[in-house]
Amino acid sequence: MITRTRNAGLEESLERWQRAGVINGDAAEAIREYEHRSVFDAPKSLVDAANNNTHRRVPVLSEALGYLGGMLGVVGVVLLVTRYWPNLGAPGHMALAGGAAILLLVAGLLVPHHDEPALERLRSFVWLGATAATALSGGVFAHDVVGTQHPSTIVLTGAAAATMLSAALWWRHDRPVQQTTFLVGLLVSVGVLGDLLFVVGINGVLVWTVAATMLAVGVIHGCPRPVLALGVGAAGAMIGAAMTITGSRGDGLLFFLLTTCAVLALGMLDLLVATRLERRLLLIMGTFAALQAVPQTVAWFARDAGIVTGLTVFAVGAALLMFARLPAVRAQLAATMLGGASLVAGAAITGAESAAFATTFGLVVAVTLIGLGTLPDQVLLSLFGCAGLLVNVPWAISHFFPGEGRAPLLIAVSGVLIVAVAVWLSRQSHELHHQFRRH
Repeated sequence: MITRTRNAGLEESLERWQRAGVINGDAAEAIREYEHRSVFDAPKSLVDAANNNTHRRVPVLSEALGYLGGMLGVVGVVLLVTRYWPNLGAPGHMALAGGAAILLLVAGLLVPHHDEPALERLRSFVWLGATAATALSGGVFAHDVVGTQHPSTIVLTGAAAATMLSAALWWRHDRPVQQTTFLVGLLVSVGVLGDLLFVVGINGVLVWTVAATMLAVGVIHGCPRPVLALGVGAAGAMIGAAMTITGSRGDGLLFFLLTTCAVLALGMLDLLVATRLERRLLLIMGTFAALQAVPQTVAWFARDAGIVTGLTVFAVGAALLMFARLPAVRAQLAATMLGGASLVAGAAITGAESAAFATTFGLVVAVTLIGLGTLPDQVLLSLFGCAGLLVNVPWAISHFFPGEGRAPLLIAVSGVLIVAVAVWLSRQSHELHHQFRRH
């Protein structure tokens, strides 16, 4: 009915246009043919779209059911193992762990996955369970069959088995889950192997070396999903550096700090790391590690050499500010904030050895930062300069004017400083907002 009404209306319009001389007979016939095709082709396209949507919904449903069943299966296996494991003996342990690994591996192979991302994800999830069961099988083999009682040997056997299976499943395929388990398993295997060498700190050096290689492969995009190699490599390098602290605390802390700074530098530069996702990942991981590395390193070295440690932190801050001005640096805001904070913190750290030097030096640094903040696009430095004044002016009064009479002076000067900073912030709010938005 709708089609007949639409055709009648079209014929009336065509006749009217022809009488008015707007179109000729050939044009009218071309319009009739076009409208006829559009009427009969539209339902077919709608049916095809509906079929495609239904076709896509089936793998998603299968994927969700697979995840649910997999989680229930894992919970059930864990409960069974917890209850009956002590009574099974070595053959039962191997049969349970190995059987679970084989069953999950075969189940993953049976999942149809061609041109279906949902089913490919389901296959990777099933194989993740197979990898975990393989790791358990390796540990059981070392403990029950070989008879070793050394924890590192048991962990090494399980990690190596999981790594080899992950490598086989990942080989010549784009499978992010298997790539991740391979990279992590390799780092764990290397770290535990280093522990078996009975050389203090060597496991951290080995982990750092392998992780740095992964990081380099990710930087040059030498593997599928380079962001995974970057992330695992950066995390492994910083963890490996932190592991060396047990061998030599001072050298290990410096190694940890330098590795963290290298990761942050990679995240700030676009010369080596081109994509925004990769740079942000490195910045987040490096910042988290810096929160662990910086306080420990400063506290360790400031005990006996406060001035040298503070000046070193100050020099790092100055280098960061110069680094932020380079054209290749994308994270200029982060570099500027880290640099400004390091300048103020470096001056304060020198107080561990000499309060007189720290307060004098801190005031000079604060005034200098406020002056530099008047330059174009450097208003953030004034913010750190104000923070330096709020820290160092009361500190200087307490040091140079001891006694009970200093309390009113401290209160008055602190109040004046706070008011001055509030006025300054109100006057510079537009510039601060502009600089934050620009970056």
